[in-house]
Amino acid sequence: MFKDKNWKLLTGLLVGGLMLVAIACSSDDADDSSSASAPAPTAAAAAPAATAAPAPTKAPAKDDDHDHEDGEMIHAPDPTTPAGVAVIATNGVINDENGLNSAQSGDNLKNVGLTETLFARAEDDSTVMWLAESFEISDDLSSATVKIKSGVSWQDHHGDFGNVTAEDVAWSMNNANSATNPESIHGQAGDFAGLWGEWTAVDDSTVTFEFTNYDSTWKDDYANASGQAFSVFSKKAYDEKGEDFVRDNIIGSGVYQVDEWISGESYTMKARPNHHMFSAKTDTIKIVGVKEPTTRAALLRTGEVDMAHLEPKDAAKFDMDEFTQTSTSAAVQLGVFFSGNLWEDTYAGGELKGQPLPTKATFVHDLAWIGTTGERASNHDKNADDGVSDADQAKAVRRAMAMAIDRDLVNEQLLSGLGSPVHVEYFSASHPNWDSKYEYPYDPDAAIALIKAQDADWVTGSGDKSGVLGDHAFEASVYAGPELGGGASITGEVADAVAGFWSDIGISTFSLKFSYQTFRPTVVGRSNTHPWITSCDKGRESNPWHFPKGLVQTSLTRGGFSCGFESPVILDLYNKMAKAPDSASATDAANEYLAYVYDQSLQPGVVAVPDAYYFNNKKIKSAKMDKAAAASINSLWNLELQ
Repeated sequence: MFKDKNWKLLTGLLVGGLMLVAIACSSDDADDSSSASAPAPTAAAAAPAATAAPAPTKAPAKDDDHDHEDGEMIHAPDPTTPAGVAVIATNGVINDENGLNSAQSGDNLKNVGLTETLFARAEDDSTVMWLAESFEISDDLSSATVKIKSGVSWQDHHGDFGNVTAEDVAWSMNNANSATNPESIHGQAGDFAGLWGEWTAVDDSTVTFEFTNYDSTWKDDYANASGQAFSVFSKKAYDEKGEDFVRDNIIGSGVYQVDEWISGESYTMKARPNHHMFSAKTDTIKIVGVKEPTTRAALLRTGEVDMAHLEPKDAAKFDMDEFTQTSTSAAVQLGVFFSGNLWEDTYAGGELKGQPLPTKATFVHDLAWIGTTGERASNHDKNADDGVSDADQAKAVRRAMAMAIDRDLVNEQLLSGLGSPVHVEYFSASHPNWDSKYEYPYDPDAAIALIKAQDADWVTGSGDKSGVLGDHAFEASVYAGPELGGGASITGEVADAVAGFWSDIGISTFSLKFSYQTFRPTVVGRSNTHPWITSCDKGRESNPWHFPKGLVQTSLTRGGFSCGFESPVILDLYNKMAKAPDSASATDAANEYLAYVYDQSLQPGVVAVPDAYYFNNKKIKSAKMDKAAAASINSLWNLELQ
């Protein structure tokens, strides 16, 4: 059974393409309709025929958009970009200029050099002071004090706002944190809320704050350019110019400042002289947003851009004697997160700590991959008399779905073999600590047998009972998360492949690619039941093994982002990692976490996608980036032209 592996993957890609048409015509159209009141999953459920007998299609690794023949390598063209200017094609859309954390200003502003944060990461993973000069943590781990560097000036292209002070730092964090600003939609609003309360400026150079839940890596992640940090913006600009002004204009302290910003197209940065930390090697850098991967490759091939983010299947066609790869070493792990498994019963932190959580809407229907707990368990535990709870049955189904995925084939066909299989999200199989016992075998026959061994009492939807699962058949959808460009990128292709593998074992599966702006409220509100393809917060190959994991898989981030499931076991293990006195103790707790999420099959991985840029050696001499856990581009001040 399942002899022709390539055919199985191609089936998934075609199914995903058909479902994308059925849902929204295209991912771009879906983005334009993100305000629609009824999200696309409803449409998906109405189109089960998309999985029926697909016609043959081309191999996913073949790309007819490239005009070279017979596998000839792409050679470096003569640049057509302006002299003295580095033009970079990034993966995604250039949104509005935005200098307000609570309005979801871009996470990458600190990485490209427009803004700054408190700390940075050294090559050996130690902490580098940036805007911070020093820090102290209380003996009982309840609070911290940060000293801010003096004499750091704000960008002055919109006026003189003086120097960075502790008040700017405290205001920037409080504006981003959903615990202190419930209206904040900053990307890490919920993460911050789970870590600390209000930040206070004691004087011009001192910030203090109390931890809600101490995390030993707070300075290495949530206040660090390597991780998911906030940008520090000018409070004086906010006070004097108003909220609308800073919402539309970036006033940071970075080595570059905005020269021109064209929403939906590009922005241009000019270097600032006499920066407190860096000397930019290139005066002018233009960032162009290009969502379509093959278009980025074409622009680099023709010399219309000097550097571009390339997907592995495109990068494999460029002559690496004439182009150079540069990256932050942060390959993106794409995996399946089984949302809806909300197993905590009370708030774990905040003002509501200890109080009952709201009714869990994800338990209303008995979905095969969601294990019901608490009061509703009795409604779904129809097989409890046989010693099999609904939670046990759902765990078996999740494991079967994990075993149905051929990770090596995904890497080979979609990434030209340049990626690497991922078995459990947040953990790299190439790390010295990795143990092969945590690998899910590719075994579709065993997956079918495992599902058929359960007493099927779940909602079947439009599951095809004439297929290999018979009466055990059910319906599922898989959503392509926002990583690497979302549904229109390799993330969408991985979602299609997973949908195909699941369809192969008799699960009627649809690939969903509507806009993330529409999807995100369902994971914030803990109402999503769709498995989704994502890296979910910590899915980077470059993340240290001992880093605390699982914060966004607990009720600590209620009101903010979540992977879509919550577990009291993960809550305990997260706290063990976060409060560990040393990296060895944190590693032990991380290993416990690995064993648990593997056993529960809550986040089986699929593949790690190299997240790299490539530059034309005829225009750019070097562009060294620093190691980062949550950024694909940084340190542009190091970029040097020929």
